[in-house]
Amino acid sequence: MLQSSRNSLNDVLDAVDSRLQSADGAAATELGDGLLSIVSAMADSAQLRRLMADGAIAEERKHGVLDTLFSGRVDAAALDIAKQAATLHWARPQDSVTALEDAGVTAIAAQAQAEGRLGEVEEELFRFTRLIESDHELGWAFESAAPAETKRALAANLLDGKAATETVKLAAQAAAHPRGARVSETLDRYSEVLARRQARSVAEVTVAKPMSDEQQERLAAALSAHYGRELVLNVHVDPDVVGGVRVQVGDEVMNSTISNRLSDLRRRLAS
Repeated sequence: MLQSSRNSLNDVLDAVDSRLQSADGAAATELGDGLLSIVSAMADSAQLRRLMADGAIAEERKHGVLDTLFSGRVDAAALDIAKQAATLHWARPQDSVTALEDAGVTAIAAQAQAEGRLGEVEEELFRFTRLIESDHELGWAFESAAPAETKRALAANLLDGKAATETVKLAAQAAAHPRGARVSETLDRYSEVLARRQARSVAEVTVAKPMSDEQQERLAAALSAHYGRELVLNVHVDPDVVGGVRVQVGDEVMNSTISNRLSDLRRRLAS
C-alpha cells in the first residue's frame, strides 16, 4: 500500500477498535460478520470498488449506494465503518477492500479473544494455511476457477467440527475471496491481524529442516528481545535454503542462509 492508503487503513482500524471497546462478544461477531459481508460484495463488484474509492464522487452518493445495498442486511456499525472508509483517500480501489477486510478480521479476533480462544484460532489458522501449502491437490482446488461459494464450502467442510467457529469463518472467507492473492497468502495476512490483536507480531522463519521446540523457543525469545515485543513464529521448511535461517518481520528481512551467501558470492564474482 502507498502511504495515503496506509493512513486511511489506520483510520478504519481505529474506527473498528473504538467500536470494539464497548462491544461484547455478540456485538463483535455481528460487526465482523457485517464487515466481511460488505467485503464479499465489493470483491465481487469492480464497479462498487471503484465507486467507493473514487474521491471525485460525492460522499452522499456513496452513502446512498451503501444504504441501498446493505441497510438492514448487515450490522449497523459495520455499515457506518464502510461509509467512513468511503470518505477516505485510497491509492487503489482494492486498498479500501483490504482495509474493511482487516477491520472485519479484527472484530472476529476480538470475539475469539473475549472468549479466551484467540491463541487457539491463531494456531488453527496457521495449521490450515500450511495444509494448503503442502497439499498440491488442495492448493489447486482453492486456486481453481471454481465459484467462490464452492471454495467457501470446501474450507468450511474441511474444518467443520475440527476448529473454532472463528477459524472456520476466516478460512472460508479467505478461500472465497482471495482477490488476486493465493489463499495461503490471504490467510497469512489474517494471522498478522490476529497477532496484532494480542499486541504481537508474526515472524516468518524459513529454515532448511524442522526446528525443535527448544530451538523455536530460543529464537522467539531472541527476536522478541530484539524487537521489544512478543513475536509469534511461523516456521517454513525449505531445503533450498541449505542451512542457516531467514527471518522476516513486516518489511524487515534478516537472511543468514547459505543459499543467500552463495548468491552474494556469485554477484561479487560477476561484478
